Amino acid sequence: MLINKSMYPVKAGYSAISTMQGQLGKLQTQLGNGQKAQNLAEMGNDRTVSLATRGRLTKLDSFANNIDTVNLRLSFLDQAFTSLNSLKSETRNSATPTSFGENGLVMASLQKDSENRLSQLLETLNLSVAGRYMMGGNKTDAPPVKSMDLIMNGQGPLDGFKTVVNERNRADLGTAETVDLGDLGLPNTRISGPHGNYLSVSSAMFDKLDYKLTSISSSTPTPGAASGIKTSGPTANPINHSSYFSAVPADDATVIVTLKRQDGTAAQTRSMTAVTTLSDPAVVGEYVRVPGDPSATAKNFHEALTALEGDLDSFSSITTNNSAITIKGDADGSAQLGIKLASNPVAGETLSITVQKPDKTFETITLTARASGTPAANEFAIGATRAETMQALDAAIKNQLGNLQASVHTGRLDVDQTGATVALSASSGVFGFSEITSISTTVGESTVTPASNPSITFTGKVRAGESVSFGVKMPDGTSTTIKLSAVDENPGLGQFRISDDPAETAANFAAALRLKLDDTAKTELVSASTFAATNDFFAEDGIPKRVNAAGTALENGASRTVVWYTGEIASTNPRMSATAQVDDATKVGYGVRANEDGLLSMVKTLAAMSVAEYRNDDPTAKGRFSAMVERQMKAMSADTATNEGSVERIALELGVTKATVGRASERNIAYSGQLESLLGDIETVTMEETAMQLLALKTRLEASYQTTASVANLSLVNYLK
Repeated sequence: MLINKSMYPVKAGYSAISTMQGQLGKLQTQLGNGQKAQNLAEMGNDRTVSLATRGRLTKLDSFANNIDTVNLRLSFLDQAFTSLNSLKSETRNSATPTSFGENGLVMASLQKDSENRLSQLLETLNLSVAGRYMMGGNKTDAPPVKSMDLIMNGQGPLDGFKTVVNERNRADLGTAETVDLGDLGLPNTRISGPHGNYLSVSSAMFDKLDYKLTSISSSTPTPGAASGIKTSGPTANPINHSSYFSAVPADDATVIVTLKRQDGTAAQTRSMTAVTTLSDPAVVGEYVRVPGDPSATAKNFHEALTALEGDLDSFSSITTNNSAITIKGDADGSAQLGIKLASNPVAGETLSITVQKPDKTFETITLTARASGTPAANEFAIGATRAETMQALDAAIKNQLGNLQASVHTGRLDVDQTGATVALSASSGVFGFSEITSISTTVGESTVTPASNPSITFTGKVRAGESVSFGVKMPDGTSTTIKLSAVDENPGLGQFRISDDPAETAANFAAALRLKLDDTAKTELVSASTFAATNDFFAEDGIPKRVNAAGTALENGASRTVVWYTGEIASTNPRMSATAQVDDATKVGYGVRANEDGLLSMVKTLAAMSVAEYRNDDPTAKGRFSAMVERQMKAMSADTATNEGSVERIALELGVTKATVGRASERNIAYSGQLESLLGDIETVTMEETAMQLLALKTRLEASYQTTASVANLSLVNYLK
């Protein structure tokens, strides 16, 4: 028997035990950290999948970081554009044309409100998040727009917006022409009354030229004596009432007259009876009817009513229950002076009218009655009748008030009258009414030339209601129509008095046209000019334009003007000026530029509205206010919501970006879960399974230890035992 050879492979047993010990240590490590391998070498073929999966997860983590940053910035932008949308709506609804408010309160407050809104807008455009300015495109390290004070007032040698506006307004208005009021057909007067002894002087056109009729009085050369010249006003209430009959009433016909006093007290009624012969003794309220002569009947009626009531100027309205009888006074909505000749004045009687001039000084014009000889400029002749005297007094008032002078602006349009022809021409350049676009007329007896060289020639009698219209281009690119209508009585603004003589009609037309142009220039043109100045200053590229020294053209004004916008200037999509990759295939843009059309329109509109002042003592204030508000409403209209670069559209595009980012985030999260599950299958162990393997291995290892120990103790002696 061989006793030097083992029947049990001890070395192999030791090797198996060593292997199991290694497996036991590995299982214990796996149980401790949950990982299948401690290094790539241990992973075998799975290491390629692990590396690729971990690289993908790292990329998804970077996308998640981008998404968090973008969401933060989008949340601030969302708040900003919600505020801007409210600001736009508030601006749109802040005023409407002709909504001047009591004592002009709305006009006065609109400017201040616009300043506050502009300040809020500029602060919003300079929004920054964690040191990054959000509305300068790809320029994020500095505010994209200048401060409110710097923009409006400038700094040092750089002029601000207010200077640019004043400069543009002067250029558009052109040089003022100093003219006598008489050359403008002023003052407007009207003679009426049963004896042609009532005279009304209207201040309607005076007010437009910043004149005011402040007082009127009369006096006699004899102390204590009553003057035959009765005066009233200035008042906007009807004065110098006259009666008109369209038919002669029947004998003994009674009419009820209702008189309402100007002080607002209750109306009173009077009964007036038409008779062929007055009763003896006289009966109160009777008047003589003249068969076939309505005018003479109206004269008798008016005298009887005046005798019954006294001065009819104390009544705001006088009506009757007979449609054939009308009683009306002169009233055109403006302050008027009233003059009545109760009797023919005597030599030396005076009439004094005081006028406040545009420079706020006062001038009193005194006219003295003259019995014989040629009256001087400050005198009027006493006629044989009150009607003749009133005609002379009317001519003297027109002469004296007509000698007053006013500064008239025609917006760089020239009006020339020669005979029966009136021509209108625009000066060269971009300022004022820069172009006459059309001319049309409803006047039958006239001829017109094309708009390229417009003129109208009156060839015969013009009828009341016929009109002439010119289309002109405004500084801000809009257009307006200058329309004049023919009237056979006192003309108001936009009206001209007709005459049997075509040359006189043409002269009246030219005077009315100058008045209409002056009013339009000081209201609509100035408003259009102010908005044009916003286009000059708030340029999309930030480079302002200025009126050149000659006042004939616009030039680059960057060297002497504040540059309002210093952000990115590009023609590319503003949204792509700031981008972020949120997954492999999706790059979102969330950039905003403060010079985008919608934002720029808000800046321009609020800047224009914030520099326009409306004083109650300014006769052009209401016209300018209405013209400015019309432009504000158009610029802020809800119809602009679909325009490229509008506040609403930018907000919508940013909302789409936010939704896109949200969907990308959801996809990335789901994908990350899948990858982490795959990585878990490759790199991690199941704790329960590992524990079972560990226990089984431990049992085997213990059995191996016992077997090996028993074999190691074997000997011949022990074996023989």
